[in-house]
Amino acid sequence: MFSRIRREGNFILSSGAKSSCNYDYSRLSDAMNEAYCGALKQKLDAWQSNHGKFNVIVGCETEGIRIGYVLAKLIDLPFHIMPKKNTDYAEVVIPPYSIDTHWLIVDDIVTTGSTFIKTVDLLDIEEKPESITFACMIKRNPAKMDYSQVSGDPDKEQFHVRDERFNFIDKRLVALHSE
Repeated sequence: MFSRIRREGNFILSSGAKSSCNYDYSRLSDAMNEAYCGALKQKLDAWQSNHGKFNVIVGCETEGIRIGYVLAKLIDLPFHIMPKKNTDYAEVVIPPYSIDTHWLIVDDIVTTGSTFIKTVDLLDIEEKPESITFACMIKRNPAKMDYSQVSGDPDKEQFHVRDERFNFIDKRLVALHSE
C-alpha cells in the first residue's frame, strides 16, 4: 500500500531523524485520497463501535486537512483546520465544544506524534481516552529511523523522547497502514 508515493533514498524528516524512505501524500490524486479515506473510514467505524462516536474532526495542515475534510463529509461531522504554525492558530475560529466532545484528529503521516501533541495543546483538550482519537494514513515505525544526529540538536531533541503522551497517542491511533 502507498507504493506510489513511497520514495527510497536518504531523507531528513521534520523531526530531524534520518530515514531511508519517505512518503509524499500530496502526490495522490483527489480520487485516490477519497478512496483511501473510504478505507480509513471503515477502520474508524469499527473503532467507534468500541470507543464511542466522534463529534468533530480536526485536520492537521497540510495533508491532514485534505484527509480530514473528506472524512468529515463521509461521516457528516463538523470539520476544523489545525494550522502548522502556532502563530496561525490565532486566525482559526473553532467554536467552543463541551468537555465530553470526542475529537478525531487527523494527519497524513505519523512518525513521532508531535503534531498530534501540539494539536491537543492548542485545542486545550483534556487527554482522556473517551475524548480523543487520532487517525492517519501512514504510521511510520520509529525503530526504522536514525535519531543519532537528533540528540545533539536542542531544537529537535524533544521529537524523539518518548513519554506518556506518546504512549497515549499509540493507544488511540487508527492507521490505515503501518510500516
